[in-house]
Amino acid sequence: MIPYFVTCGAVVLLTLTKNIIINDNFQKVYYYIAATFIGSGSSRSCLWLSHVPNIGAIWFFPALFICKNVYNSMASLTIKKKLLYSSAIFFVSTIIGRYLLFIPFSVLSGLSAIIFYSIGDFFKTNPKFNSYHWIIGLICWFIAFNYSHLYLVQPKIDLYFIDVIGATTASICIYNISTLLNKITYFSGFLSWIGKNSMYILCFHLIDLNVGISSLLTYYYNLYYLFDIILKIIIPLLSTYLFVIIKNITDTYMYKNNESILKH
Repeated sequence: MIPYFVTCGAVVLLTLTKNIIINDNFQKVYYYIAATFIGSGSSRSCLWLSHVPNIGAIWFFPALFICKNVYNSMASLTIKKKLLYSSAIFFVSTIIGRYLLFIPFSVLSGLSAIIFYSIGDFFKTNPKFNSYHWIIGLICWFIAFNYSHLYLVQPKIDLYFIDVIGATTASICIYNISTLLNKITYFSGFLSWIGKNSMYILCFHLIDLNVGISSLLTYYYNLYYLFDIILKIIIPLLSTYLFVIIKNITDTYMYKNNESILKH
């Protein structure tokens, strides 16, 4: 939740600065302040609170906070019981979130995602995936891809467990591809860096989207739409790179300073 609130604060301050520079009203500033304490990723089709201020991509942080803590409360259970309880929580919370109401800080999205967290835990302790699993998984993936819609932010999952199996199969395929890419030196270093700093990249991506830095540059310099897409990739990566350098320098300084204090 710390990176969530820090990123929201940055969005509010940068939006305020932007509005002062362009002499605009402060409606967007009030919007993002409200959105910070609502923690919604998008509008939804439920009965109550379907349209509230949206903070954007980092709805993922409070949802993950809820998911991890609820799942960790089941630490004493066997993996099979965790899967069973997670399936029940997933089904009930998805129904409530899709048709009934929205609960602030994306609580229901986090509870819906708990089944994926549980499956990840299962494969970490039971990494076997035989031919039978692949056949079922690929069939579910094909059905989900063509006839369904999985959108955890709402949460909206049309075919429920078929979607879950299909998404899990797709994730395992990506994991296997990543394992192969890891053997290539260039890809290994770059993808490893992205993996370790993915949280920072998401935060800077959200700041760019909400404040509109890349869009402003594209408009100001009269660039093509393709450049806007490229900037939306470059700005978060470059911002993260600079942030990590500053963080490492700060951490090194603090470490040496603490060592000096301990010696004295």
